[in-house]
Amino acid sequence: MIISTNWLADYVQVPGTDDDLVDRLLMSGLNHESTTRVGDDTAIEIEVTSNRPDCLGHIGVAREASVLYGRPLHVPDPRPLEGAGEASHSIVVEIRSPEICPCYMARVIRGVRVGPSPQWLVDRLATVGMASVNNVVDVTNYVMLECGQPLHAFDLTRIRGGRIVVRRAAEGEPFTAINHKVYTLTERMCVIADAERPVALAGVMGGADTEIGPGTTDVLIESAQFAPLPVRAAARGLVLASPSSYRFERGPDPAMVDWASRRAAALMLELAGGVLERGSVIAGELASAPATIPLPAERVGEVLGVDVAETRQREILTALGFVEEPSAGPQTRRWRAPTWRRDCWRDIDLVEEIARIEGYSRVSENAVIAARPIELSPREVTVRRAGEVLVGAGLCEAMTRSVVTEAFAATASPWGETPPILIAPPLVRGADRLRRSLLPSLLEARGGNVAVGVDDADLFEIARAYLARPVTEENAASPIEEPLLVSLVVGGDFARAKGLADAVCAGLGTGRDGEARLVYRPVVLEPFARGRAAEIVLERRGHAAVRIGVVGEVSKAAADRFGLDAAVAAAELRLDRLDFTALLERPLVKPSDFPAMQRDVNLVVDESVRWGDVADAITSAAGEVLEECRLVQVWQDAERLGAGQKSLVVTLALRSATGTLSGEEAGRIVDAVVAECGRRVNAVLRR
Repeated sequence: MIISTNWLADYVQVPGTDDDLVDRLLMSGLNHESTTRVGDDTAIEIEVTSNRPDCLGHIGVAREASVLYGRPLHVPDPRPLEGAGEASHSIVVEIRSPEICPCYMARVIRGVRVGPSPQWLVDRLATVGMASVNNVVDVTNYVMLECGQPLHAFDLTRIRGGRIVVRRAAEGEPFTAINHKVYTLTERMCVIADAERPVALAGVMGGADTEIGPGTTDVLIESAQFAPLPVRAAARGLVLASPSSYRFERGPDPAMVDWASRRAAALMLELAGGVLERGSVIAGELASAPATIPLPAERVGEVLGVDVAETRQREILTALGFVEEPSAGPQTRRWRAPTWRRDCWRDIDLVEEIARIEGYSRVSENAVIAARPIELSPREVTVRRAGEVLVGAGLCEAMTRSVVTEAFAATASPWGETPPILIAPPLVRGADRLRRSLLPSLLEARGGNVAVGVDDADLFEIARAYLARPVTEENAASPIEEPLLVSLVVGGDFARAKGLADAVCAGLGTGRDGEARLVYRPVVLEPFARGRAAEIVLERRGHAAVRIGVVGEVSKAAADRFGLDAAVAAAELRLDRLDFTALLERPLVKPSDFPAMQRDVNLVVDESVRWGDVADAITSAAGEVLEECRLVQVWQDAERLGAGQKSLVVTLALRSATGTLSGEEAGRIVDAVVAECGRRVNAVLRR
């Protein structure tokens, strides 16, 4: 944002030098980029962070300066003189996409004379790097740079049917912008249309068909509120960024919609003449819900380590536009945030506002600040525990891009069959799709390590994938699902990957309370080898079974594609479906003081029997004394075992917490295990 010091002086008289102003703005959070002398004016370029769209206009910067210097702020209250005619008789406004455009306001001026702007206006626009076009267009740019609310002026006589319709574009609909280039629109974009065709791309740029020209006599002034995400998507998708889209992407002050419309009308009447029709045509309602924030009396001192008097706190917040509201008690004050500060919604935000205005230099480096323990959310605990387990198992954490190539995106996702989400323009050359799984990226990372001689790069990653959801009323708020995944790629076979997946689930506490259990079911899915993969299903009492992961050995074709010549296994888990299992406090268990006893059991079962079912039967029969159940060997021999049979050699580790197990007690437990396996899976003990 470039500000003109002469322009700034219209709203606040700042004593001292430009350098002093720069320093004060810098310490309050507006970083200084450059200072340039332009004629008898000074252009100061500042960096405005994305959470401060209020400072994308001179009034917003002036408000900051008025608080920093303790000087009054003078904001004009435009009240343009209205003449004959009713605006509602000249134009009808209809909003068909209120989720993109909550509010649209139109004013009509007839009989304007389009021509050059006066020198003062040309000079001010030049100071901030904007060229003059004509008096009508320059007014819309001036007001945008003044208050941060973008405007647009249409030639009213070129709007067909006397209608303004705010709607989604039709898929493939053409639009000719004021740069006289033709763009192909998508249904995710919003247009301002008349009765027949688009006349502007909402929040981004006007159209050539209705632009203001030398022959324009009647003007429609648009001032509207647009949702940030659709504007950003349209501007980036068409590579058509503009000063308007830059501001709408960050969310201008809703209160400026009407003010900017009145201000523009007043300036146009002054500079271009004409008659303003009475009233304005408004469709929809402004979306504005400022937060009410409680601020405990001791909070500022607790965070900063220095006391700021309550009267000074009140003075700063009031000057910044916060409104004190009645509170429940004297120890906690309540403040309503101004409409232009939607980034403030917590007490810590108010503390920051007080600190930056009071001056960080007041905070001593050696101040003792009371520490308050941080409580992690279940999601944070889940992510931290999963990472700890895998790091403890010797894996290295990887970070890969969220955008992938078409070939990677073609790999089947365990989480849905919807096509990948396209990105236009691509953020990375050749990578124009959002990933639906982390596995292809991790396989590529392991292949890259192998290529440089690192053959044992066992990797994991915790990140999000992106899945498109059908557009329904239920999914209207977010048509994209973003599952939180943990994926791992390791050298070895199915058993190793399954063991790591089990370890992650155990580290989270899954199934510890007996209310849930993990079941492994065979599955056919890329990039796993057929017959060597399984889905991990979470079964809970009273709930439908849900897939929470997949595990398997990587197929030969997939391994070759990623340059892997050794056996590789992989797994992927949905951490967002395991939040409820995370133990916020790990239980402390005293190890048994008594020795363990080992028993080997050789069970013969049908070839179709799954090891998971056998393990469930063993666990159920052995009870609390079962410390470990490990599958040692799977053996098949049609002559010795019979056709369609297999032998499972299982090692059981038995340990009691109350005493040393005797041989007879261990024998009875083994007998119970064999009996339960026989009952559940028709297993027999091989003698």
